[in-house]
Amino acid sequence: MDDTVTRFNLGPAFPDLAGSHASLWSGGALVYPADPNASAGDGTQVYRTAVGRITAAPLNCEGATGTLTVSTRVTLNGPGPGQAQDGSLMLFRGTTLIVQDNATRNAPVGHVETLTVSAPVTAADLADGNLYVGLYLETFHVTRKSWTADQFTVAAVLDGCDVQFLRTFVIDCDTGAVLAHSDTTLDGEPYTPTGQVGQCRAPDNSSN
Repeated sequence: MDDTVTRFNLGPAFPDLAGSHASLWSGGALVYPADPNASAGDGTQVYRTAVGRITAAPLNCEGATGTLTVSTRVTLNGPGPGQAQDGSLMLFRGTTLIVQDNATRNAPVGHVETLTVSAPVTAADLADGNLYVGLYLETFHVTRKSWTADQFTVAAVLDGCDVQFLRTFVIDCDTGAVLAHSDTTLDGEPYTPTGQVGQCRAPDNSSN
């Protein structure tokens, strides 16, 4: 994840949240300070916005498809309660909204919830860097209010990636029967394969 200056046409009530948002993308906390009035928005309300770009280059995944899931926890600090629509977690492809999860309406001070969005993606979507996350939280509407966002996660599960790992067999020396096996990464770490498992073929060097 990285910060981005890409803006989405959501109207004047959605100004940027000032400063870096890197602490949120790395799993830490990001505070949305309360606005004193609605002058930074549309004159009625203000939704401060943090937008990040999802950047990933999955190896050996050409043509793979799967699901991208993004979530974050939000806490309403106050001093005022929520008013009607309090915020949203949104996922965009380019400037097109794919899916959103809205925060609880009229949330009381101290309210805590986790917002989650999921959508089908391809390995190309991830490699192109054309997927964006927007977290919009209302910092003024009738009353001023602050929020804390934290526990941000983003995960993609792809089907069709060609992942290499080592499978070690325990064989009965007398019968040749396979008694057990274990799987590890090429670095020796435990690995649990998903999907169909096949044997890698050695490269054909017969023409060299």
